[in-house]
Amino acid sequence: MSRVAALVAILLAALLYGSVALPAPARAQEQPDVAPVRLEVDAMSPRVVTSAGPPELVVTGSVTNTGPDPVDDLSLRVQRGPAVGGEPALRAAFAGEAPVDDATPAFTELGPVASGGSVPFRYSVPLTGDRADSLALPGPGTYPLLVNLNGTLNGTPSRIAGIRSVLPVSSLPGAPGDPDTSATPVSMLYPITDAPRRIPPVPGQVPVLTDDDLATSMAPGGRLYGLVDALSDGAPPGSPVRTALCLAIDPELVATAAAMSGGYEVTVGPGGETAPGQGAAAAGEWLEALRGAAAGSCVLALPPSDADLVALVRAGQADLARTTLEQGRAALAELLGTTVLSDVVWPADGVLDEPTLEALGGGTRFLLSSDGVSSGQTSGVVRLNDGPAGGDRAVLADPLLAQAATGPAVVELQDGGAGGLAGQELAGALAFRAGTGGTDGPAGSLLVAPPHGWAAGREAAAGILSALTALIQDGRLAAAGLPGIAAQADPAAEPARLFYPVQAGGAEIPGPVIDTVADQVRSIEGLRGAAEVRTGVGASPAEVFDPLVRGTLRAASSWWRADPARAEREAAIVAGRIEQIRASVRVVQPPSPYSLGTSDAPLLITVANGLPVTMNVRVVLSSTTGLRVAPIPVQAVPPLGRVQVRVSAQVTRSGQFGVDAGLRTPDGAELGPDTRLRVRSTVYGTVTVWLTGIAGALLVVLVVRRIVRRVRAGSGSGDASGSGPEGSPDGGPDSAADPRAAASTDADGEAAAPPAVDRAPPR
Repeated sequence: MSRVAALVAILLAALLYGSVALPAPARAQEQPDVAPVRLEVDAMSPRVVTSAGPPELVVTGSVTNTGPDPVDDLSLRVQRGPAVGGEPALRAAFAGEAPVDDATPAFTELGPVASGGSVPFRYSVPLTGDRADSLALPGPGTYPLLVNLNGTLNGTPSRIAGIRSVLPVSSLPGAPGDPDTSATPVSMLYPITDAPRRIPPVPGQVPVLTDDDLATSMAPGGRLYGLVDALSDGAPPGSPVRTALCLAIDPELVATAAAMSGGYEVTVGPGGETAPGQGAAAAGEWLEALRGAAAGSCVLALPPSDADLVALVRAGQADLARTTLEQGRAALAELLGTTVLSDVVWPADGVLDEPTLEALGGGTRFLLSSDGVSSGQTSGVVRLNDGPAGGDRAVLADPLLAQAATGPAVVELQDGGAGGLAGQELAGALAFRAGTGGTDGPAGSLLVAPPHGWAAGREAAAGILSALTALIQDGRLAAAGLPGIAAQADPAAEPARLFYPVQAGGAEIPGPVIDTVADQVRSIEGLRGAAEVRTGVGASPAEVFDPLVRGTLRAASSWWRADPARAEREAAIVAGRIEQIRASVRVVQPPSPYSLGTSDAPLLITVANGLPVTMNVRVVLSSTTGLRVAPIPVQAVPPLGRVQVRVSAQVTRSGQFGVDAGLRTPDGAELGPDTRLRVRSTVYGTVTVWLTGIAGALLVVLVVRRIVRRVRAGSGSGDASGSGPEGSPDGGPDSAADPRAAASTDADGEAAAPPAVDRAPPR
């Protein structure tokens, strides 16, 4: 048993020794249970192997121990697999599934690294030579590549990290050029976009953004800053690479940067609270850099906010799609001070349906993925229909190149960063297409079309531009401007048919969201209809309302495709903002009730206009009992001003009552919310006048009746006194002098019984 145990121990030791000393497979079986290190690749040179390039491959970076224990015997090497033989093999290499054991040079020892420590490395290996000490490249092609890191953790030798990529080889160093090689024309779209963040704006008001992420992205070290900065270094004006590029820019992003540069605010709370933004200076500097990069370059305007054109047309908003495309081009040209392509449309995901083609076509050049066109081609230019100017055409973008433009390097086993390899996949795909002649269109043109929401930063952009430069200089590619490629088409070829993928339809912006956008656009157009152009006074209606219309498209942005909940939230933000703008044209609530002392006293109503354009409005008062209002003429309210409207009214009631006062456009569209006015009247109303008249008449009747009765009573008393035996004419006693006679008549002149008189007996 002891001999068996000894033999087993020897075999285990040999296996463990072989896992480090012998050429290691791409995926070692022994892997640590935790992530003890972070492998960073900062740079690789050359990105593309060419005949004029260096004879060695140099990779630099660092290894950081992020675990609690030291890692011993760190060693690193770069190894490769055989050249990919077709598109499936290349896609497998992008996914990290291609073999990489064809050439396995020796490891370079990095030594131990303590917990929390870091060790830099610079690894170099000859590109040609023996397989044991070089990459032994046999010729042009695209080769899978692995940066392989081994080490000993807790006494166990292991493969602890790896980063996969590809190495394109146009020609071997020092080899003569191939005279039979023809350069493939190439053009690349260079997206400069970001998710829309500006709330629909009004000129003169402080811009408001939903967050301040652009402040970071436009500052040095940020993504948008890096995209523009890479152009100045990797594609200077006049260079072949600059000729091959076409900047695809979102007009809303540039308009947002211009607004930020003058100061802006950011929403910070659920109640709409705002705080000053921090990126004004960075936005201004970035915008100036973008203007410099765009000068003399091909510039393509994306739909504002990168709106989902197909979703707009499907929801019946073809006019909105056309209008905003035109406005976006004009706005971008003005902001950048350069020419913008006027007849080229690049829809989201590079796919289009027939109704959208019909709505936007008419001599238009569409940039489409070959996956969305049933033509049998992966590149080139195809006709879509017959019509004016040769009909509509589609420049086909290669889906393989689009995938390569977005695919990061594969990090195996542990945490790692491959910033120095960013863009390497696209370099490999371009070399593969150029080397295999994988093009089908006229002149064999290639179009690289990354997604609109390209997440590349400076490292990826610089790597791609460097690869393009190398392939162009080595004669594999030829820089071709997009306008020239788009003009190509075989007039005799049958028109190709569009294919709208099911998954693209499922990811569209939902119809209810587009309906909300359409409602807000109608509200804006209602405001536009009430605006008046006055020379030298305020802004023009186009300056005020065109940006508002484009601003509503943030709810229809393709950034929210496949995220309907986010699209609905954005639609609610847009609706709330347009409601605020409408409410800025309103009747001002007076501080106290109106007091009317006469029946024809006027009402003085104040109308405020919060927009920087003259607005024509009609004041409308609700129907109220006891108040009659004369027709009120249309009122012109100055920009950001107020007017007092004198309303002729007739009041027929007294007391306090309420009246709703609202504003309408001359066409009848509602503006701000109605304002409740309180009116206090001291005027006698009709009922009061009638009651007072009746009471006065009744009083007169009663007074007359009393007088008549008194007169009659006086006449009756005189007749009775003249006929009595003791009357004055007969020498009798005078009845007026007798108090008992006066007491015998009641208040109404009727005779009453004389009161009883007690007489005392005579003494």
